[in-house]
Amino acid sequence: MESPSPLKPLAELASNRFRSVPIRPGVYVIYWVKDGKPVPVQRILGVDERGILYIGTTRGEKGLRGRIRDLWISIEIVRGHRRRKKYPHTFGPSLVYTGLHNLIKDEELRIYFKEFSIDEAEYQEKRAILEYTRRYGEPPPLNLRVGRQYFMMLNLGVVGKSRPVGKLDPDLQTALGL
Repeated sequence: MESPSPLKPLAELASNRFRSVPIRPGVYVIYWVKDGKPVPVQRILGVDERGILYIGTTRGEKGLRGRIRDLWISIEIVRGHRRRKKYPHTFGPSLVYTGLHNLIKDEELRIYFKEFSIDEAEYQEKRAILEYTRRYGEPPPLNLRVGRQYFMMLNLGVVGKSRPVGKLDPDLQTALGL
């Protein structure tokens, strides 16, 4: 399956100050692509041939542009290009924790994103992580903070805080290769 839209180089988006990234909420997927080809990632139940490293969504009012900018700032902190005490996104610390910061170059990171309403974005992200985990036996390698609450849906969630989630968005499903 092909992605519904071409993957965008994260470093290129950063060099343009993320101007082409929507300010609305949405879901994004980070891929590892080397020499124009996805880097296969070994998972418990098989190999993710697309090289998916992370599935995320916007939180609060920042929208895709702000969230992806925070992700990039976290990478810059890891690389020593920016001095800060606190990471604005979990992607940077996850790179360090897994040791992938030594293997993945900034120009090898690609991103897919799609706009949704705030509520729908959160549920589509959870559904995407759930479907990825069902396929590969574990979440993407840099989604280290995914807990059991992500999988407590479909009428099994927290009373008053959860809702049944429909199907995964077709474009997102295609982008994930599911």
